[in-house]
Amino acid sequence: MALFGNTPGAGAAAGGDWAKQAAEAQAAADQILKNSGYAGGTADPAAMDVGKLTAERDAIQAQAAEQNRILTVGGKAKLTIVSKVDTGEATAGNPVYLLNLKVEPEGGTAYTVQKKEIISSATLSSYTDGTTMDGRVDPADKNAVAFGDKPFR
Repeated sequence: MALFGNTPGAGAAAGGDWAKQAAEAQAAADQILKNSGYAGGTADPAAMDVGKLTAERDAIQAQAAEQNRILTVGGKAKLTIVSKVDTGEATAGNPVYLLNLKVEPEGGTAYTVQKKEIISSATLSSYTDGTTMDGRVDPADKNAVAFGDKPFR
């Protein structure tokens, strides 16, 4: 018999069925692993989809390189998130969004663009509709914009 087996309400204080909660937490962890390229929801290196992991790493690095390029050569602007739509895609477990942005270039006329961006779930709250951030505009392509005010490399 368990230590608290005869105690009225044992287990209920923490929300009830602990076994069910543990199973749900494990299922959520397994899904995160699958979304991150681990086949079968396991962290076993033999189960990794190396091709998928490599492609996702390359996509993240390509986005970072393009952002850094624009931050290096671009003109200053204010970027306002008008709206965003989850594309249903994910890269390394991070959702990909289509952002509708109002671009206000320094000394120029405001216009709108759409930008597809991988946004970490941990930073998604910084991308709420109506948020204005510093940004840069590629002088060769006004539709190529990046969040930030200076290169990060």
